[in-house]
Amino acid sequence: MDMNGRKAVLIVNPNAGRGRAGVACEAESFRARAEAGGVAVTVEQTRGPEDAARLAREAVESGASDLIVRGGDGTAHEAIQGLVGSDVRLTVWAAGTANVLARQLGLPSRAEEVAEVFARGNSRRITLGRATDERTGACRYFFMLAGVGLDASVVGHVRPRLKRRVGEAAFWYAGLGHLAHWTPREFTVEVEGETLSATYAAVGKAPWYGGGLKITPRARLDAAAFEVCVINSRSRLRYLRLLTQAMRGSHDGERGVTFRTATRVRCAGDAQVQADGELIGALPMTFEIVPEGVVLVVP
Repeated sequence: MDMNGRKAVLIVNPNAGRGRAGVACEAESFRARAEAGGVAVTVEQTRGPEDAARLAREAVESGASDLIVRGGDGTAHEAIQGLVGSDVRLTVWAAGTANVLARQLGLPSRAEEVAEVFARGNSRRITLGRATDERTGACRYFFMLAGVGLDASVVGHVRPRLKRRVGEAAFWYAGLGHLAHWTPREFTVEVEGETLSATYAAVGKAPWYGGGLKITPRARLDAAAFEVCVINSRSRLRYLRLLTQAMRGSHDGERGVTFRTATRVRCAGDAQVQADGELIGALPMTFEIVPEGVVLVVP
């Protein structure tokens, strides 16, 4: 252990950013600054899906005090799978497509500025959501939002190459194109003893979501409950209108839109599910709050 009692692991997604050489240079710049402050840093690179989760688990097992994740929301989403309930502090280094989590926390993206935030070590524990696939028992943790229906279908149609080239606009291209031939399928949402019919549901842990949407505007990262947005409409034009309203967070009170606050939500029917922009399966699923969550380093 170093003299400050901090031992860190830096997980780098080499595909997030402008070229591998630039990524390596930034990682080295961060490591040098952290070590000048007395913190030993081990640098690890992801090489495929779920690598960030594995590396995060190994960091916890090795006795690391800190984990820095350089990548997009998808890399951070993977990393929390290996951190839940631990005291290891997570520093999110934004280098991806939308970087919604980093933007909500006010975190920088330049290596020097991230190193300064890391050195100060201000932290807060946030709650997480847990989605459980009722068919397999598999669990997936999320820090932002789980979506059932349209956005999960969109996530499955975003081409990775387009996403890398045009950033979060890729979700709009894919979403608008997909909406033209999407057929809403009705499913049920069980929340606080009430059963609602829906063609879309958002289980929110944060107000903002990819593409500048504010689907669950009252959700908070450190709140001990979800904000749930349920939409029941079969009209594509209505969804297009609601999409533009969701950019302003002004869809509350609209016909066919229902909001609830809950710590547990169950959805059943025929629909796909995404969490933090990653496709995680299909219904039936149960969503629950995980109070112990993760510890985030903040400005």
